[in-house]
Amino acid sequence: MFDRSAVKKMIENNGIKQKAIAEKAKITERQFSLILSGKRKCDIDEYVRICMALNVPITTFIIENVKQHEHRQEDR
Repeated sequence: MFDRSAVKKMIENNGIKQKAIAEKAKITERQFSLILSGKRKCDIDEYVRICMALNVPITTFIIENVKQHEHRQEDR
């Protein structure tokens, strides 16, 4: 399972358009919006393509990794 809110936060913080990520990930903007809102499941292939579109490792948004990263940020 991945952290949708972390994906949204990355997109917002970097001023990236959802449409641009959807196009790079080869999914429709509507599908991407539904995935981010939790109204549609994201299969593994889509998840990998979204990570590739954002140019991040596929482990970036895995919930355990997000929690560890947030914890490390708080320690700084």
